[in-house]
Amino acid sequence: MVELDGRWSDFDGFGMTLAKVQESVKELSARDRAELLDWLWDRLQPERVLQIQERWAAEAEERIDAVDRGELPTVDGRTALEELRRALGA
Repeated sequence: MVELDGRWSDFDGFGMTLAKVQESVKELSARDRAELLDWLWDRLQPERVLQIQERWAAEAEERIDAVDRGELPTVDGRTALEELRRALGA
């Protein structure tokens, strides 16, 4: 048994194939599959990309907060598309 992220697993690191991993993943809950996906994605990303993603996430949170405080006006989707089409002459 091996402890992985606070959980115990029978995975011993030997004889584990992609097919076995894929079968095992099917047994996970949707939440655990999402966490696994995030974990794998983070390990595939260069550090620079992760830094950019973190900054964009912080910017998004700041914009949400500004909307909540009434400091940033919003436009509904239909109006935004109409304005965009008009600006592009479409």
